[in-house]
Amino acid sequence: MKYSPVAQPAGRAVDHRALKAVMRMVAQVERKNQPELFSHVQPHAHATARLTRFFAATCSRRVSSYGPTLDEIEYGALMHDIGKYFIDAAVLLKPATLDEEEAAVMRLHPLFGATAVSRLPGTTHHIRRVVLHHHEHWDGSGYPEGLGGTRIPLAARLVSVVDVYTALRSKRSYKPTLTKRSATVMLTEMAGRELDPCLVEDFIRMVCVREQK
Repeated sequence: MKYSPVAQPAGRAVDHRALKAVMRMVAQVERKNQPELFSHVQPHAHATARLTRFFAATCSRRVSSYGPTLDEIEYGALMHDIGKYFIDAAVLLKPATLDEEEAAVMRLHPLFGATAVSRLPGTTHHIRRVVLHHHEHWDGSGYPEGLGGTRIPLAARLVSVVDVYTALRSKRSYKPTLTKRSATVMLTEMAGRELDPCLVEDFIRMVCVREQK
């Protein structure tokens, strides 16, 4: 499946009013029509967005003045899993390992999400790139485009680290909640493979500092 965005200026500013209105509407519709999916996607999205903004602010030296703003990174994190609303709940909420066919369907959610986001008013190029690329891996083994290293947009790499951490710290149908220590150990094991090793180091340092306060 090919990602087909609606052409919009890359440098357009975030339209907060339009985005917030659209996100409220999406939340209301999905809460009513797909309550189980909503409970799976929405709390994780909000937790990831809040922590990503804080993390990105601490990594300001890595974020170019010509790159995404904190607002764009936060909105990208908030909408990174919106494509999961287009995945069958039986697949998304399956309390066991997905088979090959189900995993292939699951890997479509960044494409579904990026296409949907490109049609929402108020979004920008950087927001759409987060949604599209948040499952790319540092070693090039991710999806949907198999990007690796710094070819993966920085905002997507930031969101990926936080996305993994918040998922590990959350209870899912197929796993229990992990402690902060266990979650950071797993991040360290994923550094250099799935995740940007420098950002993992920055993130763990940030978590340790927050615990000391």
